[in-house]
Amino acid sequence: MLSSYISSMVRARVREGKDRLSLFYILEEAAHNAKLANRTYLIFEGRSWTYKQTYEIALKYGTWLKTTYNIKPKEIVAMDFMNSEKFMFIWLGLWAIGARPAFLNYNLTGKPLAHCIRTSTTKLVLVDPEFVANITDEFKGELPGIEFVIFTPELEAQAELITAVRSPDEDRSEDKAQNMALLIYTSGTTGLPKPAIVSWIKCIISSTFPGKWMGFGPPDIFYTVSLDIFRGYPTFVSRHSLPFFASNPL
Repeated sequence: MLSSYISSMVRARVREGKDRLSLFYILEEAAHNAKLANRTYLIFEGRSWTYKQTYEIALKYGTWLKTTYNIKPKEIVAMDFMNSEKFMFIWLGLWAIGARPAFLNYNLTGKPLAHCIRTSTTKLVLVDPEFVANITDEFKGELPGIEFVIFTPELEAQAELITAVRSPDEDRSEDKAQNMALLIYTSGTTGLPKPAIVSWIKCIISSTFPGKWMGFGPPDIFYTVSLDIFRGYPTFVSRHSLPFFASNPL
């Protein structure tokens, strides 16, 4: 356990020194590796995507967010989604352009949901069509200046048909491993949910350490199921071909 942790920490510090903290680069490295590119990366409800396919889709989603909504590096985009491959693609698409996702608990409505959106400092909220009923005109009126976009099949098609453009490395530049990679929230059992920053070093260690400790490798599959304990944060399934686990930071 100790050696796995130390190895993960060293990996994080090496990536910090190379300015490759974003886990987008791990996906990119796999997609460009002839031995890994066509291995299955993500499995969801009977469908699967390779590292190369996921990378290409992430670039498309990132380009779509950048050109359609003018999302810039370091900006936060809130996501109100259930389990789906789209959750992963948007997440990785944001990392591709140097932006950060804020994962909203899809069980929240009203004041708690508004509080989470407001504290995220986002200007854009992407919403799963299943939760469109929660985004009423009255609700939006409480959050002036914030754009709500229902991610309909039509928008999904637009994102996947766009010509992908890889953002320059400087858009993903990070000077410290402790910088924010994404935002999650506490459960709100003692009041309103509180935002919690998940740093790049936490993402790297938590995605590398379990595999080294437990000896995962091809063709092992890392399987997660949505339980009440996750309190509405999406979970999903991923195959391990690299120490990049598509796992919820929780």
